[in-house]
Amino acid sequence: MARKIFGRELPELEPVQVSQLVSVVAAVVVVLLLNVLVATRYSRWDWTTNKRYSLSPATLETLRTLPAGVQVWVLLGPSDPLEQSVKQLLVAYQAETTKLEVRYVDPDKDVVALEDVKKRFRIETGRTEQGHVVADAVVVVARGDKHWFLTPPDLIEVSRSDDTHVKPKEEQALTSAIRNVLGGAKTRLCFTQGHGEMSILDAGDRGAGALRDVLEKDNYELAPVDVGAPGNAKPFEGCTVAVVAGMRAPFTKDEVERLRTWLLGGGNLLLAASPIVEGADPQTGILPAGLDRVLAPFGVALDEDLVVEADDTLAFAGTGGIRFVAEPKVHPVTASLVKGDGQREVPRVVVHFTRSMRRAAGEATEGSVTPQDVLVSSPRAFGLVSLAGAADWKDTPVKRPGDLSGPLVLAMASERPKALPDAPHGPRLFVLGTASALTAQQFREPLPVRGAAILLESAISWLAAKPQVLDIPERSVVAAGMRITDDSRSDIRRYVLLFMPGAFALAGIAIALVRRAGEGAPKKTKKKKP
Repeated sequence: MARKIFGRELPELEPVQVSQLVSVVAAVVVVLLLNVLVATRYSRWDWTTNKRYSLSPATLETLRTLPAGVQVWVLLGPSDPLEQSVKQLLVAYQAETTKLEVRYVDPDKDVVALEDVKKRFRIETGRTEQGHVVADAVVVVARGDKHWFLTPPDLIEVSRSDDTHVKPKEEQALTSAIRNVLGGAKTRLCFTQGHGEMSILDAGDRGAGALRDVLEKDNYELAPVDVGAPGNAKPFEGCTVAVVAGMRAPFTKDEVERLRTWLLGGGNLLLAASPIVEGADPQTGILPAGLDRVLAPFGVALDEDLVVEADDTLAFAGTGGIRFVAEPKVHPVTASLVKGDGQREVPRVVVHFTRSMRRAAGEATEGSVTPQDVLVSSPRAFGLVSLAGAADWKDTPVKRPGDLSGPLVLAMASERPKALPDAPHGPRLFVLGTASALTAQQFREPLPVRGAAILLESAISWLAAKPQVLDIPERSVVAAGMRITDDSRSDIRRYVLLFMPGAFALAGIAIALVRRAGEGAPKKTKKKKP
C-alpha cells in the first residue's frame, strides 16, 4: 500500500534506487568523518631543502605550554619579500596551539586597521620611493600590557660581503618575542640627570625624544636616574646600561664614585660628552668633565678640546670645521658603517661640536683591557685646547701652538674582564666625544648621512648584549637575489637581444632547409603482402 504525505502518494522505491540512496548517504557520512579527522589531526609537510618552516623542539615546547592568549600583528603587505615567509612560519605556529591569535595588516590597503595599531603601540610609518607604506616595526607580539617589537633586521640577516644571500632568523625572533611578553623583563637603560643632560622626554631638536622612540621600539625600558640623590648610595640598582646624554656641568666626587663602583661591579656605560663650555675657566673656555676615575679602569681619557676638521672634503661649509664626517674603524658597533669588500655605499657618520680622547694606561691592567678606536678624524684635523673669546670669532679657527694634532680619536670602546662568572660579558664602556648623535635631527637625516644615529643605536645594543638563545638553532644561509653589475648587464643584453633571437633564427633556417630538401623526393610506399 502506497504511503501518503500531505495528501499525496509517494511512489515506492525500487531496490536499486534504495541501494543508490544508501550509497549517497554513506558517502556523505564518510566525507564528514574525514573532515573531522583532518581537523583534529592537522599536519604540514615542509619540502624546503633547509626545513625552513619546521619548528625546533624549543619553539614547540613554548607554544604547547602557553598559559594564556598571545596576539601577533603582522604589518607586512604582498609587496614586502618578508611577508610570505613570516606568514608560512606563523601558520606552523598556529598548528601547535589555539592560544596564538594572528592578525595581518596590509599597510597599503588596511588603512583603518593600520591606524588602530599605530595608536595602540605608538608605531611610526613612512613611504618608500615606490610609494609603499612601511612601519618601523613589522611584527608586534603582545599579551596584556606587554608588547615586543620586531624589525626587519630581527627577522633576517643580510650578509655584509654578499647582499644576495641572507640568514633567516624569523623563528628565533618570534619565539623570543613570545617568551618575553610572557614574563621576560626588558633591558633597562638609565639616563643620568642633574648635570644638564639631554632629556628623553624632550621631543624637540635639542632633546633625546627621538632616541627614546627608537629605543622603545628596540624593546628597552628607559628610566631617569638622579646620581646625586641624597641617601641613595646605589642609584643604578637594576640598570643594565647607564647613559650620560651630554653634560653641561661636571659630576661631583660622590657621583663619580657611585658610577665607578657600579661599573666595576658589572655595569655598562654610554658616555656622550661634548666639550663643556658653560661656566668654564675664562683662560681656556672649557670645563673639565671630572670623569677620570670612571674612565681610567677602561684605559680611556678625555681631552679637553674642540676638534676642528681642516679637510674641506669632510667639513660642512659654513660650520667653521666643527661639523664634519668622521671615519669609523672596524668594531662590532660599526659593522654597518665600515665599507667591506664589494659592499655598496654605507651611511656616513656626521659629528658636531666634538672633543677628542686618547688611550691612558691608568688603572687598566696591561693585556686584560684593550680600548679600541671607533671613530677618528682626518690627519688634517686639530684640537683647540682653548676656546677663550670663541663668541667673537668670525673666521674659521686655525691651529695654534699647543693645539692637538690629528688624526684624533673621537669615539672609543673598551671592555674589562667579567666581574661575575655567569655575566654575559665584562663591564663595557663606549665613549663618544659629542652629544650631537643623540639629537632628533640625527634620526631624521636621510640614510646616506644618518651614520651617527646608527652608530649610537649599535653601541647601546653592544653594551646591553645578552647571550644568544641557543635552544633555537640557526638557519642556514639562503639565496635572496642576484647582483647585476655593469658587465653582467651587458652580457644579459647580448643574450636577450642577440644570442637568443639568433639561435631561434638559425633553428628556423635549419628546419626550413630540411623541409625544402625533402619536397621533391619520391615518397616511399610499403609493398602490400600477398
